[in-house]
Amino acid sequence: MVKKLLSVALVGLFLFPAAAGAFDYKTWISALPKSLGGMTPAGEPDGMNMDMGGQKWSSLNQQYQSKDGGKTAQLSVVAGQMAPQVQGFQSMSAMNMNMETGDMVMKTVKISGKQCMLNLDKKAKTGTVMIPLKKDMLVSLILEPTTSATELTSLAKQIPLAKFEYGR
Repeated sequence: MVKKLLSVALVGLFLFPAAAGAFDYKTWISALPKSLGGMTPAGEPDGMNMDMGGQKWSSLNQQYQSKDGGKTAQLSVVAGQMAPQVQGFQSMSAMNMNMETGDMVMKTVKISGKQCMLNLDKKAKTGTVMIPLKKDMLVSLILEPTTSATELTSLAKQIPLAKFEYGR
């Protein structure tokens, strides 16, 4: 039951449209990598700036795909204190959660000097890593298929984090 609730919470973080205060997703487009682990962009980036009742956030998503179509990745950047992903990450990272079952791994890992949350769903063969850039800015990477934390963290290290962090 706990595993299901945690999975649903993580999936919910990525299904909500993300979006930022004085942020503009267009400034991040040039920071998107031309390739990621040998995968190339699949289509154009998808971004959004949201202002709802003075609460602002922004998001940018780019899909990547291997040449044979067997592996896909989604790179997302989200910024703004009220963005659902930022709020969800802040809640989870405050717990410094580490858990492993036969089907799932959730743990705190270091990537490029940042304290990140990694989630592997072994049955679904999906991995997610959430990398905080600032208190109100988050980069996430979803990789399918994978069951390897090493593969996921290695791929995440290829993301030009500083370009997103300072590119606004």
